[in-house]
Amino acid sequence: MRFFRPEVEAVLRMLGASIVVGLIVLPMTWAYEQRQQARAWQSLACTYRMREIATRTPLPLDRERAGDPCRALDRLGLELDVQRVSLHRVSGR
Repeated sequence: MRFFRPEVEAVLRMLGASIVVGLIVLPMTWAYEQRQQARAWQSLACTYRMREIATRTPLPLDRERAGDPCRALDRLGLELDVQRVSLHRVSGR
């Protein structure tokens, strides 16, 4: 039971296949971008945490500032207080 000519059916199949591929690829690219943004925000939070630690302690942290600030916090045995950061952002302080 053919409704269209074979050329039109081929175009419709190609259009359908490209829509299906687009519906798969588009959410993947969106998720990748969201993950990159989350990493950037985490790095920023770690940088602020390192800066806060550097102002409160007399330890020389210049060597620890180079590179990834979240790894530097891990090496120092400290961690990013995510609960405090998220509450700080919500409360508007």
